Amino acid sequence: LYVWIRLGILMKNKLLFPIIFAFIFSSCSDFSGNEDAVEASLKPAPVTTQQEEEEDTPTTRTYYDLNGITFGNNTFVAVGERGTVRTSSDNGTTWDNGTRGTTSELYEIAYGDSTFVTVGYRGANLYSSDNGLSWDNGSWDENENLTGVAGGNNTFVALGTRFIKSTDNGTNWDTKHTANLYDVAFGNSTFVGCGSGGTIYWSTDNGTNWGTRTSGTEWDLKHVGFGNNTFVVVGLSGTMRRSTDNGSTWGDVTSGTTQNLYSISYGNSKFVAVGANIVVVSTNSGSTFSLKEDEYTFNDITFGNGVFVAVGDDEKIYTSTDDGDTWTKVYGK
Repeated sequence: LYVWIRLGILMKNKLLFPIIFAFIFSSCSDFSGNEDAVEASLKPAPVTTQQEEEEDTPTTRTYYDLNGITFGNNTFVAVGERGTVRTSSDNGTTWDNGTRGTTSELYEIAYGDSTFVTVGYRGANLYSSDNGLSWDNGSWDENENLTGVAGGNNTFVALGTRFIKSTDNGTNWDTKHTANLYDVAFGNSTFVGCGSGGTIYWSTDNGTNWGTRTSGTEWDLKHVGFGNNTFVVVGLSGTMRRSTDNGSTWGDVTSGTTQNLYSISYGNSKFVAVGANIVVVSTNSGSTFSLKEDEYTFNDITFGNGVFVAVGDDEKIYTSTDDGDTWTKVYGK
């Protein structure tokens, strides 16, 4: 009986062999025609990195402060933090990214002899002959800040803790004097520089020799502008001084404000000065100024082709076509 039982079990199992074999063969044949499916089944699930997830996600734009602006060759060029350059060739309506020639902060920019020259942190000095599209480094390699630059009479003068000058459009520079100044302007064959504690310097020989003048104030003077045979300097606490004899003597000006003033420009027979929440305008060659705006803070201002353009923090750029009365934001945060 035992033998017959074992034999029955064995036969039953043998009958299952073909069934099991057929099942295994059928399963394998499903994959044999699709090697990709087999390979895919053996791979782990893909892991998406944070970078991949963010490729199609808009990133937060970083806006840098703009410190300086000028106009030349029908082009506005603004400069600022981390070597930022912005250019406009349509009177400030639209703005393009110029090529950065440095990652150092740039403080000011000037135009002359078909060349833009900009200066900045730790002696950064660059020049461009293609309206700010590309930049080359000048020769001055001192690690001292340069905060102002102006061009005139085939000469560029830059200053900060030093006076330096270039007669080849910013390529090579010579050190001429030691000082503590913020800005410089050119007019009537004269360079005028202004700085801390009411300091005023002037040069009538293209920046080779410099003399001091009495300003009549101890407030820091941040910027100097020229127009209609008149130099006007502006500074802290609404300070203004004016010279009609090429920087030789200086008189007080009623600015109409006690706000800090950072820059001034001349155009359309008007001086327009800007600063901390302030825009003031003079229609009488800088004798008196009247308040136009107390909303905007601008770091620098310039004039070209009938338009005043002012720049500020976060790459803000504003234009005025009515001589500083009203302003339109055209760029920035």
